[in-house]
Amino acid sequence: MKNAVRLLLCLVLAGFAVARAVTPAKNLASAAKTAQKKETGEKVNAKTLLADARKAHATMVKAARADKGLNPKTPKNKPYWKSVHLVAKNLKVAEAGLAAKSNDFFKGIADARQAEEQMKIDWELTGSKNKDVIENGKKLGHALAILRTDYSKEAARKKKGGELSDKEKAEFEKIKADQKELLAKIKKVEKEAKKDKALEKGLHELQKQAHHILKEPATVDSYIATLYLLDVQIGLVRGYEYYVDKPWRADWLVIENVENTYETSYSEWESSESYEWASLETSVDVYEGEEVDVNEAVSDEEMKTEESYAENESFDMSEAEEEEVAAEEDTDEEVESDDEDSMEDESDDEGEDMSDDDSGDDDSGDMDDDGGDDDGGD
Repeated sequence: MKNAVRLLLCLVLAGFAVARAVTPAKNLASAAKTAQKKETGEKVNAKTLLADARKAHATMVKAARADKGLNPKTPKNKPYWKSVHLVAKNLKVAEAGLAAKSNDFFKGIADARQAEEQMKIDWELTGSKNKDVIENGKKLGHALAILRTDYSKEAARKKKGGELSDKEKAEFEKIKADQKELLAKIKKVEKEAKKDKALEKGLHELQKQAHHILKEPATVDSYIATLYLLDVQIGLVRGYEYYVDKPWRADWLVIENVENTYETSYSEWESSESYEWASLETSVDVYEGEEVDVNEAVSDEEMKTEESYAENESFDMSEAEEEEVAAEEDTDEEVESDDEDSMEDESDDEGEDMSDDDSGDDDSGDMDDDGGDDDGGD
């Protein structure tokens, strides 16, 4: 079941590309049956996965720095580099937390997952087709997804099973209340974003996610699936920030604040839950389509150099640059193109609902369904 949950999340995490909209049932429910996946023969544990994530990240940064088209001084590239910086920062937090066996490990991985989702959204703004950056960005996402779903307090809680505690039920209800508030805020912004097709799709994805969370039953499986999905939702909101035109940027800030309330409550949840640190030594299988091994040989010195650059270089944007990027994105057809230059994975869609008790019904209201996609696991 643990491997199945991880596979389910890998597909869910891949379902929110800028260029593609998935059917509502796949937002929270996309699942790959373990029996249909082929093992690569590779075994990993938390320590090796974190090393894989760092290597993939460093190799991605190295390839991006060598590409003049991805110059970090160019405004449209800065959102991508800012999210790359956040990933680097949080991988460092996770590494220190792993060494100290502290909650920083879990926080670092969760925050890196959010930043990686943000990075996939902001990558589309660059218009780049750099295959080395894309390939290593995907492997970074694979490693983080496995860490999140096999070596987290959520994974341990799911394995424990049983019924939701009163505290968990209350937190689940609070999350649902926040999602209702999010829907109300999105509805206001949606009217102003009609001219922006890429952003409009992003808003629809957020709406679909929110509707699915609202209909989830009060079970452990649904609760944990929702916690994982919120990583994606937060990254999605932060990634689309750079698509927003100046006149309604304040409205988008309100949407971001709704997400921030979740992070506060998550920190409280994480701090109160215990964890058996010996579980980090347990090995899990790597399946085809979620490989984490980096093909290029990267020395320790090179890794340190690229990590230092990503973490310490300034990628700040001026208000004028933000306006320039948002205006350029409005008319950039590549942002909403449906091609293979996304950091999303092309993988299987087959499967069943993520939460065992979910019926898979579409409660997305009167929103249009843009149809199925060919994307799958990240």
